Amino acid sequence: MTSTITYCIDNPIKTDLVDWLNDHLGRVSVGKKCEDYYEIMAYSDHEADFPELHRLAKKKQASYINSVISEGVTTID
Repeated sequence: MTSTITYCIDNPIKTDLVDWLNDHLGRVSVGKKCEDYYEIMAYSDHEADFPELHRLAKKKQASYINSVISEGVTTID
């Protein structure tokens, strides 16, 4: 199976978390909070990639960010 994870660890995407979650419903991301923004290090829209992203979040001591399409429910582990 091919991974469709986009890695941006060396050049993370700096974003407001609320904007990221609203703009990317259904996406799982790995990111770290920095001052008043988040640095997104990897993301994918494909459910098969979610376990790998969860492992990456643990390895990098980062947050596993999941924007769920269900009445605006979002979760951050």
